[in-house]
Amino acid sequence: MFVAGETSGDHHAAAVLRALKGRAECFGFGGPAMAAAGLRLDLDLASRSVIGFVEVLRHLGYFRRAFAQAERLLKDERPDLLVLVDYPGFNLRLAKRARALGVPVAYYISPQVWAWKRGRVRTMARVLRKMLVTFPFEKPIYDAAGLDCAQVGNPLLDAIPPKLLHRGASDPTPARRKAARQGFPWRNARRVAGLLPGSREQEVAWLLPVMLETAALVARGREDLRFVVVKPPAAPESWYAPARDAARAGLKVEVFEDASPARAYAARAGFDAALVASGTATLETALLGTPQCILYRLNPLTYAIGRRLVKIHSIGLANVVAGRRVAPEFLQEGLVPADIAGAFGRLLDDPAERRAQREGLAAGLMSLGKPGVARRVSEELLTLAGERHAA
Repeated sequence: MFVAGETSGDHHAAAVLRALKGRAECFGFGGPAMAAAGLRLDLDLASRSVIGFVEVLRHLGYFRRAFAQAERLLKDERPDLLVLVDYPGFNLRLAKRARALGVPVAYYISPQVWAWKRGRVRTMARVLRKMLVTFPFEKPIYDAAGLDCAQVGNPLLDAIPPKLLHRGASDPTPARRKAARQGFPWRNARRVAGLLPGSREQEVAWLLPVMLETAALVARGREDLRFVVVKPPAAPESWYAPARDAARAGLKVEVFEDASPARAYAARAGFDAALVASGTATLETALLGTPQCILYRLNPLTYAIGRRLVKIHSIGLANVVAGRRVAPEFLQEGLVPADIAGAFGRLLDDPAERRAQREGLAAGLMSLGKPGVARRVSEELLTLAGERHAA
């Protein structure tokens, strides 16, 4: 039984399901990607993803019903293994129920215990059979707690086509960027900047207008610059109305989506620089060799609570992996278009700025492991499921 409750978890779990195909019967909660990979989808939880304390409270009834359904599935199906993918608020509670029912639990993609609520590690050591982590700095935390833990590598190394991966400090050549742009409407543009406002409605609503205002400022004096807003295929068109309004007002901007992940990555590899919503996309952008500025906004109450709980130098995953703030971050009241435009303009114009960012991120990116992550995870899961039969 699988449970994933966010878009990124849906995609990472789908890769594992493809590696398991024909070797295990899989069901549970996830999203469209997992269903396409062969999961018997009992609830599309990923498409209802929300972030923040306040937002969860607003959807509390839905999550209570979803949790009750997950409990019933555990009791009725009695799976050989429950596989939880990130999404700790829901999944750690479900792990306790599984433990009480005698169902072993594997957790893939660790909660961010290195950032906040580290005390959860003790609970996890009691209720989980195994933790499968994707960052090298996570394994010592679980080892110290006595929880069986394996570093399997980061799933983005499988998701991004090998020819697009760029983990070094050098600047991808103009020829490489030009090649990545082939087949896209902006293939002949001299410079292209990406705008990635996220995959959730509230992210897009809060960040896209700021990105567009920043783009309008950056476009002044840069007549050769085009902007591309990256839209996930599942996101409704209505979320991106501000971009189309900006285009009608004269900004050289277009909305791009592609159902093929490989083509979506190729588009992003061709950007000269990007404004990126904090999250997995910042690490993807770094692995594609594209310089970035990181933006984020939360409900003010959620942010006020989070500031008291989170103990970490940066919010962007690319910076977290680097161990320090390398890519500029703009959060909450710091989302000032003029300030963002200054930093973004320097990335677009100055090769030394781009090189400094890549050099700062390179060591962290190299620490993420090797491709073949989904296959390694699938073998771990099959071994764990087999333990129940062996017993």
